[in-house]
Amino acid sequence: MFHRLIRTLDLYDGLRMPIRIGREEMLLIHEQGQTWLFQRRCPHADFPLDRATLHGNQLRCPGHGLEFSLRNGQCLSNNYCLRQYQLDYEGQWLGVSL
Repeated sequence: MFHRLIRTLDLYDGLRMPIRIGREEMLLIHEQGQTWLFQRRCPHADFPLDRATLHGNQLRCPGHGLEFSLRNGQCLSNNYCLRQYQLDYEGQWLGVSL
């Protein structure tokens, strides 16, 4: 089932939008014209990633500074991994199929 998240014209650099669909907590990130959808909380200590920063292609957790690859969600310093969701488009809407 397709779930609308945001209209594409509402995307802007620096966007960090928490999303909840059922039991799934996700974080929509838009930066430098690219958009990603990951699990909302750090798998290390369950810290919300809403204030995470981007350094190149790495998302840095504000809690303990762990860095995750935006390509695959893998933590660069240990075995933690963020779940990444596939984004889909439906007309002017960006969404996710769950």
